[in-house]
Amino acid sequence: MKIHRRTLIKTLACSAAGSLLLKPFRLFGEETAVAEAEPEPKLKIKNPVLDNPGMSDPHVLVVDDVCYIFSGHDVGFGKSEWVMPDWRIHRSKDLQKWELVGTILPDDTYMGKGSTSCWAGDIVKRNDKYYWFFSNRDKDTGVMVASKPEGPYTDALGKPLVESYDPTIFTDDDNTPYIIWGTETYKIAKLKDSLLELAEEPRVLDIKRTSHFPFMDKNSLHKHNGLYYLTCSGYYATSKNIYGPYETKGMVGEGWGLETGWAHGDFFVWKDHWYHIWCKYRDRDHDKIRDCFIAPVSYDEDGLMHDDLSQMDEKYK
Repeated sequence: MKIHRRTLIKTLACSAAGSLLLKPFRLFGEETAVAEAEPEPKLKIKNPVLDNPGMSDPHVLVVDDVCYIFSGHDVGFGKSEWVMPDWRIHRSKDLQKWELVGTILPDDTYMGKGSTSCWAGDIVKRNDKYYWFFSNRDKDTGVMVASKPEGPYTDALGKPLVESYDPTIFTDDDNTPYIIWGTETYKIAKLKDSLLELAEEPRVLDIKRTSHFPFMDKNSLHKHNGLYYLTCSGYYATSKNIYGPYETKGMVGEGWGLETGWAHGDFFVWKDHWYHIWCKYRDRDHDKIRDCFIAPVSYDEDGLMHDDLSQMDEKYK
């Protein structure tokens, strides 16, 4: 039986109803086409995360496929210094629609009522409780605890845990918790199971700067395929040992504040995919007001990270 190539192609294309692609193959010695399913459409992410500016220093907690962003709250429009009266908790199930579900006040900490020094923090779940590690400006780090992600949170110590700021809490594969903090020189220490005490003397993280890596605060630490990734803004370094040495690897992407030293951010897994969240100043010379952005992250065969910035709006670059 003779099959006309055009008839075959047309039949396949019509039955696909526009949802299939045509892929060449050889039939009776001629190259023709078969149908191949299109890939699923790429997830659309809302950027900036919020329409109104003022979201800063984001860290993400994922619980049952629900993302919670814990962030600072900038209100110092027209001010030359940071005015941050509280921390905010926003929740989303799709990375598109975000709702405010909680506010953490300095009134409920040793910082005291009316403080506007609510700088960066990090959130972690442990022993069915949620621990919020917060910065008291650039002075020290405290700890709050709650029974659910939205709070309410109460001061767990009534005093600082460490005498520096910008904490990251990392839980390794063996369930050992660590705290990383500091500026210019980062320190790391194991935490006890309660998360309220250091389990060892702090060590300085060894960073081999063969390429640019900022001498700043804003650290974050995560692990992928056995490698530890230490990041600051859009720059990162990797190590096979949590204490280092870390070797600098360059940047995850360019633009949208990633090339500055001020893109405080975090890396998280949602529905088996990695994402990067960070903040960017609208006009740092005018005031200290920021937006937050999210991008998917990929890792190549050499362990290098790459942000997918294809969904970002150029006007925010």
